[in-house]
Amino acid sequence: MTPTRGQFSPAEGLAFRAREIEELADVYFFRPLGILVARPAAALGFTPSQVTVASMFVGVAGGALLYDARLGLPAFALLIIYSILDSADGQLARITGQVTELGRVLDGVIGYVVYAALYLALTAGLLHRGASGAVVIWMLLAALANTAQAQMYEYHRHHYVTIAIKGLVLRDDPAKIASPIIRWLYDRYLALQRALNGRHDEVESVIAARASGGRVSKEDRARYRACFYWPVRGWNFLGDNTRFYAIGALACLHRIDLFFAFILLPMNLALVALWFWQQRADRKFLAAH
Repeated sequence: MTPTRGQFSPAEGLAFRAREIEELADVYFFRPLGILVARPAAALGFTPSQVTVASMFVGVAGGALLYDARLGLPAFALLIIYSILDSADGQLARITGQVTELGRVLDGVIGYVVYAALYLALTAGLLHRGASGAVVIWMLLAALANTAQAQMYEYHRHHYVTIAIKGLVLRDDPAKIASPIIRWLYDRYLALQRALNGRHDEVESVIAARASGGRVSKEDRARYRACFYWPVRGWNFLGDNTRFYAIGALACLHRIDLFFAFILLPMNLALVALWFWQQRADRKFLAAH
């Protein structure tokens, strides 16, 4: 069953970028707590970027605690707070009308900074406790896998929101970003997404060719939703929440050393399965063109 177009109250619009594809944990936990941070932050004059940077410090602190396996649960707690702040910055941007391309890119870059701290601290801790040098190779492989998983999660959610919900032709425009360093990073970010997304560029080319004034036709919005709603819900599994839950579970089991294996085995199997599912949905959309 495919959902009908979401109709949201103003309050929901502040809390949710796209409720119809949100994870349940976001709907009932991260978003409600995030808005409790966003509203006073708006009243105090904080910008979304300032909240994003604050989330980075919390996330890096959580990642750094993984150096000591005994601190796995405090690390998990800080990563959950990081996720709440990560939700708050986007909601603050909507409350204050400061949604920008730079904000989206900064959010992604800081996510990578947090994961870098997590991976480096976990690896350093394992080496300190006597693991072989091979753990560095496993770290690098897991980091590459993590990057691909996160890219596909963000790509398909962002494109679904833009096309199916907002009804807009998607135009990623690095030229809008003033900082040359962040603009370069964004170019690389988009290039990696294009390399990973298979035939979805063809789908969007078809949609763009039939659009009028940058607006997607009602027929294409409905067809996009019908073809891609369930695959996008599937891509949610590759989001941060799953990795952070794994850290909490492994910390409870006193086996935080298995985190890289979690990224490389079940998460990568999910990536492959979802990629083929997505390709099937792309073919379905193009066949009806």
